[in-house]
Amino acid sequence: MNMPHDPIRDDDYLWDRSDPADPEIARLESVLAPYALRVERSVRTSTPLPRTQATHARRSSRWRIALASAAVMAMFAIGVGGWYRHRLQWPEGQPWQLSAVNGEASIDGRAAAGIHSLAPGSVLETGKGGSANLRAARIGQVVLGENSRFSLVETRSGRHRLQLEHGSLWARVWAPPGALGVSMPTADVLDLGCEFVLKTDAEGYGQLTVRSGWVQIDNWHWEILVPQNARVELRGKQMPGTPYDLGASAAFVAALREIDAQGHAAAADGDAVRRLVAAARRQDAITLVSLLRQYSQLGEGPLFDRTAQLMPADAVVTREDFRARGSDALNPWWSSLPYPRMKRWWMQWPDAFGTQAKAEVLLNENH
Repeated sequence: MNMPHDPIRDDDYLWDRSDPADPEIARLESVLAPYALRVERSVRTSTPLPRTQATHARRSSRWRIALASAAVMAMFAIGVGGWYRHRLQWPEGQPWQLSAVNGEASIDGRAAAGIHSLAPGSVLETGKGGSANLRAARIGQVVLGENSRFSLVETRSGRHRLQLEHGSLWARVWAPPGALGVSMPTADVLDLGCEFVLKTDAEGYGQLTVRSGWVQIDNWHWEILVPQNARVELRGKQMPGTPYDLGASAAFVAALREIDAQGHAAAADGDAVRRLVAAARRQDAITLVSLLRQYSQLGEGPLFDRTAQLMPADAVVTREDFRARGSDALNPWWSSLPYPRMKRWWMQWPDAFGTQAKAEVLLNENH
């Protein structure tokens, strides 16, 4: 006689633990173990419950576990959401906490030792061997290097603007794109959720190195996007150089500087272009694509062909399409670059935890 199928099988591990455990269920049990319902029994019996009562007891236990798990997950989500909102909120004009000062440093001409905050409009300066560590509202951390002049221009929820007249700073921010921006003598740096090091002199010469996420450089006439593990050289009132990977060879960087100096006058088959192409690795694709976006005439030479060789086979860009549509035709290549998308800044969650020791090492590097 065929019996009707019971949706709750007696040989299911959830009900009969004598069966082998499913690896995924075992892992889930381990995670939820701290929240398990515990019932103290004062009397033990060797007489098993009737089959019907045992089945009902197992069903009740399963529902209790499910409800407890749902409650834990809901509380976790509420807690994370509350922490996230609290992190991004900041009263307008509230000073930033100055958590550490080393060596020679002053605020508005007074020694910074013993001062624990930096208000908007105040000027923070460091001398030789000096440094200062600031908590950037609740969204991150800023460390100022030696011989720097810095001020907090504006601070409020969703918008924090700094000014670096000269010197160096390290910033690590975990917040939506555009939350933090740094003004320099000749351009602005806009954080897109990341970690970066910025060095500049009073004339605007220096460099920007991105360690995580993306950064945008803008001066209202042009903009440059710089991904993680890449660097851009700042060239005063001229347009900044083209981004290049931190592992690029000296020959590659030297050729790139020549091309940037020539700008729109650079020849598609010129000597600098050929040297650049010869030294290009797969990791240098960010530079090649950026050059094509900025200097369309280079698409008529070996630079275009080398870029096509380095990009994935399914990212197809033709020279004919590039001639017709310009930089828009390069979108398949741009999207194929091995960097996190800017819209996924929240995936860079390690940026929520900065370390001053790392900052000091990066600020003292000479390039």
